[in-house]
Amino acid sequence: MIGFWSEVLFLAIIFDIMFGEPPALFHPVVWMGKIINLFVNAAHRNHRKIYGLIMVFFCVGITILIAKAIESIGTGILAIVITAYFLKSSFSIRMLLVSAMGIQQDLEKGNIEKVRTDLKTFVGRDTSNLNKHQSASAVIESLAESFVDGILSPLFYFLFFGLPGALAYRMINTLDSMVGYKKEPFVQLGYAAARIDDIVNFVPARMSLIFIFIASIFTGKTIDAIRTCMLDHNKTASPNSGWSMAAVSGALKVRLEKPGYHVLGCNYNDPESFHIKKAVYLVGFSSFLVIGGVYLSGELRLTG
Repeated sequence: MIGFWSEVLFLAIIFDIMFGEPPALFHPVVWMGKIINLFVNAAHRNHRKIYGLIMVFFCVGITILIAKAIESIGTGILAIVITAYFLKSSFSIRMLLVSAMGIQQDLEKGNIEKVRTDLKTFVGRDTSNLNKHQSASAVIESLAESFVDGILSPLFYFLFFGLPGALAYRMINTLDSMVGYKKEPFVQLGYAAARIDDIVNFVPARMSLIFIFIASIFTGKTIDAIRTCMLDHNKTASPNSGWSMAAVSGALKVRLEKPGYHVLGCNYNDPESFHIKKAVYLVGFSSFLVIGGVYLSGELRLTG
C-alpha cells in the first residue's frame, strides 16, 4: 500500500469523515442499484435461479471492468482523487455512526414514534411495535452487522485486490440487499446473490471478533466479547452476521433480540439508549483498527 494506494486510502477516509455520503445522483452505489434494477425488471418468470446467477456475474463483471478503467487513469493527483472517491463509496463509517447517534438522542427524548420511523431505513425488520429496549437492540445489532459488510469487508478486499476488489464486494452486497430475500418474488432470483454474499463475508465476519476484542479493551468487556461470540454466533439466520453481533453483545454486556428470530447474550439485561453510544464508540474504534490494519498489512506485503 506504498505511495499511490496509501494516498488513495487516506483520502477516501478523509472524504468519508468530512463529507459522508455523496448525493444520490453522484453515488456509485446508487448507480449499482440502477444496474441491478435493469436486470431485475428484465427477469423472466422461468429459470429465475439461473438468471439470478447470470445477473450476479454480469453486474460484478461490469463493476470490475469499470474499476479497472479507473485504475488505468494513472497515479497522478487527479487519479488519486477519482480512485479515492470510488473507494469511499464502498464503505461508510460516518453515516453509520451519525445515524445511530441520532436515534439514540431521540430515544433519550422519548420520541419513540420517530425512532420507529427512522429505524425503517436502518434495519430490515418490522419496527412499528418496537419498544425502547427493542429499538436500542435493533440499532446496536445494525451497527455490529454493518461493521462487517459496510467497513471491514470492502477494505479487506481492497487490501488484496485494490479498487476492483472493494467495488466488486460492494456490488455483491448491494445485490444481496436488493434481491437476496427468502420471499417472493426473490426466492429464486436472489438465491445466487445471497449465497455469494455469504461466501465473500465468511472470512471478514470471523475476523471481526479480533477487532471488536481489541477495541473492547478500551470500550467494553474483552472476555465477555469472546465468550458470547463463541456461544451465540450461530443463533442468527445468517451464517456471518452473528459473529460481530454476538461479540458486541458480550463487549457491552447487553441482550440483543430480534423478536421472533434470535436472542444474543440472553443472560444480560436489555439495552438502554446509552448503550447505543457505547456501541458507536466500540464500532468506531474497531473501524479505525481495521483501517490501520489494512494500511500496515499493505506496507508489509509490498515491502516484505
